Parts: sequence; C-alpha cells; structure tokens
Amino acid sequence: MKININSMARKVEIDNRYPLRFYFRIADNLLKQASIYREEKNIVDLYVILLRFSSLVSETIPCHRDYQTFPPQERSMYRKKLLNVLDELESLKPEAQRLVNKLNEAQAVSQLPQLECLEGTSYGLGTPSLEWPPVNNNSLSINVRQPSSLTSQSSWKYNNDYSRVSTNTTQIDKQFQKLSLNIPLPNKETLSRHSFLGPNGLQGQWLGPSAKVKVQYPSSTDLIPIENSGLNQAVQNDIVAVKDGDQGGIKSTLESVLSLDDGVRPHPGQELGPSLSNEIRQDPFELVINQPSPPPVLARVQPEYTPIPPSKVADPRPGPAKPSVDGMPSSNSYQHLHVPVKLMDDFLRLARANTEKNLETCGILAGSLKNKVFHITTLIVPKQESTSDSCQTLNEEEVFEVQDRLSLFSLGWIHTHPSQTCFMSSVDLHTHYSYQIMLPEAIAIVMAPTDTSSPHGIFHLSDPGGVSVIRNCDQRGFHPHEEPLDGTAIYEHCSHVFINSNLRIDVVDLR
Repeated sequence: MKININSMARKVEIDNRYPLRFYFRIADNLLKQASIYREEKNIVDLYVILLRFSSLVSETIPCHRDYQTFPPQERSMYRKKLLNVLDELESLKPEAQRLVNKLNEAQAVSQLPQLECLEGTSYGLGTPSLEWPPVNNNSLSINVRQPSSLTSQSSWKYNNDYSRVSTNTTQIDKQFQKLSLNIPLPNKETLSRHSFLGPNGLQGQWLGPSAKVKVQYPSSTDLIPIENSGLNQAVQNDIVAVKDGDQGGIKSTLESVLSLDDGVRPHPGQELGPSLSNEIRQDPFELVINQPSPPPVLARVQPEYTPIPPSKVADPRPGPAKPSVDGMPSSNSYQHLHVPVKLMDDFLRLARANTEKNLETCGILAGSLKNKVFHITTLIVPKQESTSDSCQTLNEEEVFEVQDRLSLFSLGWIHTHPSQTCFMSSVDLHTHYSYQIMLPEAIAIVMAPTDTSSPHGIFHLSDPGGVSVIRNCDQRGFHPHEEPLDGTAIYEHCSHVFINSNLRIDVVDLR
C-alpha cells in the first residue's frame, strides 16, 4: 500500500450543531501541532497537518451557516494564516514528495521477500517432502514469472519432463511387481457387481442389483466402542492365525473375500432377522469399516452481558482494534497515544463519592505531543451535573483556559459507569464525536467498577463508518443507531493506545 498524502489529510465535514468557534479552535490546534513538527523537522507530518489546516479554513469553515455573521476581523486573520500556510506548502512540497517516494520504495523492497515466499508456497516449489524431477521445477518457475515465454523451447522442456516422469513410473511399476504376493484375480461377477458403471460396463444401462445380491452394512450397534474393541480383537486373532499358516491359507482367504457373494438385499423398511444377523456376526472375514467420529469443534461463546435496554445503547459490544499497517502512515492510521498507568486508579479515587451514590463522573484528558507520540499528562475534572447514566460538563471555557495556559492538546475524556457494564451508550458516542473531530487520536475511557469481566475500556468511533453515523444523527438522549454502511462497528477498541508506566499525571480539579 503506497502512501497517499491527499488521503492522509483528513477532511473535516461541517456539522452546524457545533458553533463556528469550535472549528476555529480545531484550526488553532492544527497550527500548534504543525509548529511542533516544524521544530522536530518532521517534514511529512508537517506537510499533512498544513494540508488539513488549508482544507479546514478554505473548504469546511466557509460552509458553516454562521460564517457570514462571524466578526470580519477574525475571518481576515484566518485568511492571512491560510495564505502563509499555502506558501509554506509550496516550499515543502518537493522535499515532502521526495521523502514519500523514499518511504514507498523502502516499503516495496521490504515486501519483495514476502511475495517471493508466497509464490513458492502457492505452487509448492522447493518442498522437500515432494521429490519431483528438477527440470520440471525450473520450467514451472519460468512459466509462472514469464507467462509470455511459452515458445517451442518451453514445449521441448515439457516433453523432456514428461519422458522422465513416464520413465520413473515404469520403474515404480517394476518395483511393485517384485513385491506382489500372487494375489488371485477376481472373477467377472465380482468385477461387474462392484463396478460403478454397472454389470454391463459401457455396453448397456445400469439396471440395479439383482435379487440374489445383498450388501450387509454395519448396524448402529456395531459402532459401540465396547463391541468395536471385541471385533478388533477377533480380527487381530484371525490375522495372527493366518500369518502362522501357509500361503495356501492366504490365497483361500483372498479368494473368499474377492468373491463377495452376499446374498439378497433387503427392502428399505425390512429389518434383518436374528438368525441372519448372527450369521453375519459370526463370519470371520466380514469387513466392517467404522467411520471415525467427527472431530470436536471449538465453539465461540459470547461473554454474558447484563441486559441493557436497547433504547439506551447503539451497540454494547465494540468492534475489535484495527491492526496498524507496519508503522507506515496511511489514511486510517493514528499517531500513538500513551496513557499513564496510574490514570484510571487516580480517577476512580476522585469519583468514589459519586460512585457510591450511583452517579457518573467525567474528566477531560489533556497532554502534549513529542516525537510523533501524544502523551496524556493532565486530568482535568470540570464542573459537572451527573445522574446514574449521564454526565454533563459545565463551564467548558474554564477547561479551554487551562489547556491554553498549559499549552495542552485535548486528547479525549474519561467517565464512570457506576452500576452498568463497560460500553459506550448513544449519549457517550455523541459526546466523543466532538473530541474525535477535534483530534482524530482522541480516546474515550469507560470505567465500570462493578463489571468484573471488563472493568475498563478504551474506545473511539470507527472512521469513517461510525463518525459518519453520528454526524448524520439528529436525535438526542438515549436512542439506537443504525449500523455503518461499511459493515464495521459504530465504535471500536483503540489500537494506537499504549500504557506507559513512566508517565506521571497531574490533576486539575475545577469542581
């Protein structure tokens, strides 16, 4: 998969439910992120972030319904910022393109050994367990890699290979002839009876078995392990007895088996009499083939979940985390995000009083960016209103003031489910939507102290499926959602999050 810078520049779609100042704040965060990449001389990521900024200011923000009523001074200020960004993009474009081409070439070279290994595995080349003539292997590899070279030379190699194979076949037949035991040939009646073409072969139509022919199949009692063990022991004793005898005994035994004169076949609904069944059981040369029992199949058992009203959730089971593409940047990749190991325990201690009252508690996750990795360094607990299944932040301007004063990125949020399981409700999905369009790497941590199977979870909306569903949903409160059109879950576990034991966490409690 080649790196496509244009697809990496995620375009932000307009959502008039959020004020225009919210999108200008996204633009400011992009410029702050770009300044860090500029200091670190990270040309590729700097180029991508500047593309996002230019798309946001020139395409998204002018489509907002309140754009014309926004103060002209601020609009002109962001237009000047846009012109400066466009000039920087023009200067960075040659170097960014060169680095992207270099990354694509390195990725292509790293995938060549895997492709060669797959070709060899697909056609069975070089397998030590199958000894095939070496000429045939060479011709096969040439035909696979150069399909246009099917000339007279390749046909000569095919004829040469065919002659070698036929020679080997003749030698194998001679070796088997040396190992023969003078087995008598079956008579015509036996051959016609067991031919799948019928007794007349190719000369006529199959008319079914005659009335004098019967085939006795093993009954269900023959499949009982105890009786099987007895029959196997009897067969083994018969084999030992035959081995102790002479060649005449072997010959007569094989002749009796090849004759297979079984008598008359019963009708479908007719049961065998006890005398006939006993005669068959006493036959020492009866061939009973016991089919093996089917192997056990590992069943996927879904974990039990506490019943939750469908009207309160979109999907209580999140989708799995998507694997990263070998660390290569792509349209659906995220910068890594590190979470302090003590964050969740510290937050549970802060929320203990509300948890005992069956009230939710929420907090804002903020942090820094360094070497292409986001680090959560600060937990901001805002003023809030809580119920048993909801939590609403008050005075968001105070939170923004703390983030701007400490130069922090908004990296997500955390909240508790005091008496419910670990999942994202429909209200939680709408809440997290604002964090994720602000920063694609933003996460939502759910703490469920009473859920022993999953006491916490780190989630985000699937992109673009889940993001598109929430953007197009105008409902409020608890309500169900439709599944994304691409077949993914509406939200999923995060694959870009790592627990870091070296990070310390600062708590700013605004309550």
